[in-house]
Amino acid sequence: MAERANLVFHNKVIDETAIKRLISRLIDHFGMAYTSHILDQVKALGFQQATATSISLGIDDLLTIPSKGWLVQDAEQQSLILEKHHHFGNVHAVEKLRQSIEIWYATSEYLRQEMNPNFRMTDPFNPVHIMSFSGARGNASQVHQLVGMRGLMSDPQGQMIDLPIQSNLREGLSLTEYIISCYGARKGVVDTAVRTSDAGYLTRRLVEVVQHIVVRRTDCGTTRGISVSPQKRTLPERIFIQTLIGRVLADDIYIWVRGALPFEIKILGLGLSIDSEPFEHNQYLFELPLLVGVHLGFVDYVMVGAPLMVTWLNWEKL
Repeated sequence: MAERANLVFHNKVIDETAIKRLISRLIDHFGMAYTSHILDQVKALGFQQATATSISLGIDDLLTIPSKGWLVQDAEQQSLILEKHHHFGNVHAVEKLRQSIEIWYATSEYLRQEMNPNFRMTDPFNPVHIMSFSGARGNASQVHQLVGMRGLMSDPQGQMIDLPIQSNLREGLSLTEYIISCYGARKGVVDTAVRTSDAGYLTRRLVEVVQHIVVRRTDCGTTRGISVSPQKRTLPERIFIQTLIGRVLADDIYIWVRGALPFEIKILGLGLSIDSEPFEHNQYLFELPLLVGVHLGFVDYVMVGAPLMVTWLNWEKL
């Protein structure tokens, strides 16, 4: 507890991401027991403030961005100039489509970036702003469709339509904009319903094929493993160390301490750092974390088959 005085006092608005980082630091400094006590206090404070404020959402809370009008007008002028160049043969049809999509995409992204400053300047305690930007409900993309513009949509063939939906859900859509956006609203439901049966059938076939493969030994005695080198890492040091904690070494590491006998390490713990002597100039192998009795074939399915199935069901979002 002596290190408690070295922690920095945070006097600012803390969102979901900042809370995750703060909890991670508390666990590293004080352990799970003390952190659980802090989390209970945070939970009690959250329930107390949520009960006192009683946030509700109304139609008047959807504040449209003031600069939207001239931004859309400027994009329309650029599209008109591009259309004239295409009419006179200066621009190919494919290039015209690409530039038109870039114009409206840039306009939509600028409106997205203007949402947060607009809420902070006009109404910092706006319910939409509090719920979405704190991570409680919704996200920036959904708020952008409510108060910004719906933006570009795709056709049934998956191609981007160069005619964007300029209105937002607060202002209401025109008949043409409803027709453009109706396919995207139905596409996900139809595809998911059609492909769920296929994915379940493939899952059953895969499990029946590999479920007889079982781990039978505590230590397989292999000399192969996952090679890890601190010098060749691509992740930040903090994240890299978190990926090493709990790994079982394929080759033991020996640490020499002055005045004591050398001791070996088989499992990496929280106290090790990549700056220490054994990690400075060496490369180490880690075994896969599998236990005796685990159905190895089913583990392979979970690691490979399940993500592919989810990707298949959500392929229209890629």
